[in-house]
Amino acid sequence: MTRAAIYARYSSDLQKEASIGDQVQLCRSHAEAGGIDVVEVFTDHAISGGHLKTRSGAMSLMDRAREGAFDVVLVESLDRLSRDQEDIAAIFKRLTHAGVAIRTVTEGEINELHIGLKGTMNALFLKDLAVKTRRGQAGQVLAGKIPGGNSYGYRIVRELKSDGTVTTGDRAIDETQAQIVRRIFTAYASGQPPRRIAAELNREGVLGPRGGPWNASTINGSRQRRNGILNNELYLGRIVYNRQRFAKDPESGKRVSRPNPEQEWLRKDVPHLRIIDDATWERVQSIKARYASQAGNKRQTKKRLLSGLVRCGSCGGSMTIVNRERYSCSARRERGTCTSPAGIAATALEDRVLNGLRSILIGNAALIDEFAKAFRAELDRLRKTRGSRGAELQSELAKVERGIQRCLDFIVEGEGDPRSVATTLKDLEARKTVLDADLRKVADNTNVDIHPNVGELYRRKVGELQAFLADETTRAEAMEGIRELIERIEVHPGVKRGQPEVILVGALASLLDFACAETTTAANGGSVDGGRVLMVAGVGFEPTTFRL
Repeated sequence: MTRAAIYARYSSDLQKEASIGDQVQLCRSHAEAGGIDVVEVFTDHAISGGHLKTRSGAMSLMDRAREGAFDVVLVESLDRLSRDQEDIAAIFKRLTHAGVAIRTVTEGEINELHIGLKGTMNALFLKDLAVKTRRGQAGQVLAGKIPGGNSYGYRIVRELKSDGTVTTGDRAIDETQAQIVRRIFTAYASGQPPRRIAAELNREGVLGPRGGPWNASTINGSRQRRNGILNNELYLGRIVYNRQRFAKDPESGKRVSRPNPEQEWLRKDVPHLRIIDDATWERVQSIKARYASQAGNKRQTKKRLLSGLVRCGSCGGSMTIVNRERYSCSARRERGTCTSPAGIAATALEDRVLNGLRSILIGNAALIDEFAKAFRAELDRLRKTRGSRGAELQSELAKVERGIQRCLDFIVEGEGDPRSVATTLKDLEARKTVLDADLRKVADNTNVDIHPNVGELYRRKVGELQAFLADETTRAEAMEGIRELIERIEVHPGVKRGQPEVILVGALASLLDFACAETTTAANGGSVDGGRVLMVAGVGFEPTTFRL
């Protein structure tokens, strides 16, 4: 019997969640009519069909297809799989290679012609939808309505129309929040920086626009993109539409914003939504223009080797570059919610981590031979265990196959209740599929070995890594592989001011712990090497920490 997997998806902007159940039921009915056995169902909820990588259900479908779990994929229509021309072609190519066909309720069996024509039609649909959406939003603006989300200081107004529908785009001033907006503008106009304003609001327990603490960036925003409290012209009683457009990155599938030329912006006065007077607004904008012209106010653009990994050891918040050269707690600077004074120069942190890696990896190269011996012993133990498991699976598989054969004999000879036999046969075939998959996994897991000259290979690779780390031109590339083994790097206040403690957390720390296990002076102690404390702070199922 043909085995099928059902795939269903709905996008939040076009459909409702009940659509998933409707699609699955429609595909099940189609399968029953064609004598097809549905073995798995894959779904993606509230996710656009514009990019494959963002859909976990579709990615799982592809993985199971490669494992031979089913013979055909059933979908309501081809655009449920994807509306992107590149993605739908890639899905078809990979499923075909795996010997899996695509069948839709509306188009039937899918071939290359469907992929070309429907892929083009779906791409044109997305483009046409975007044009119509922008046209509708522009009409909303001209009518004095807000086409997007709600701004801080306002509340959404809903009214029932004569045709039974509800109005959209209407706003009214939220006086409680409006008072906070006026306070922010007045404080900034009097010379207070956004960081101090945010810190005061957080100390008073005033919730930010998203219900959490205030950030300085929430207040200051970006002059180029005209976002943030101090740049929002709606507080002047003016809607500004089409400041930016969004495009999906073909690699990541994420939406990327891009500013539009100012001549393409659409403005509409809405005096009833004014919160700030002209004099205060002009005073704020003149101050922002003055600070924006200073070189020290420009954002850090150079990516450091450890960017995104450094965390404050006190509050757990991220640490960002200050003045282009020093890591500092962003929660302390942007919110005023952290009191940790710990900071460290970016070059000093990188040198401490890189020097620690060099000394540890090279200084403990001899331990790799001991590791290889222990690894082989563990592999032998696992092979014996898996060999026993494989024998059990083979024995059960043989029983299941004998049961399938008896059911077939009953059907051919006309003995017994046909419905009961058919049900038993279906259960046995499903169990056989599971057993076959388990046997493949057992076989795959036993095909592992370690190179006989692993010690020499280790020493050679570490030497190459050391050369890469020492060379400025290849250091960033070498660090990319190491970054995957680091969960985070914590910076804690040290015993002496200006000498913070750095702790490495993640899989790499576990490897370093293994390498140094023979040389650690005490179970809970450590050894000092050139001012760096090389101490394991606990090994277990939690991510291991390693101090550098």
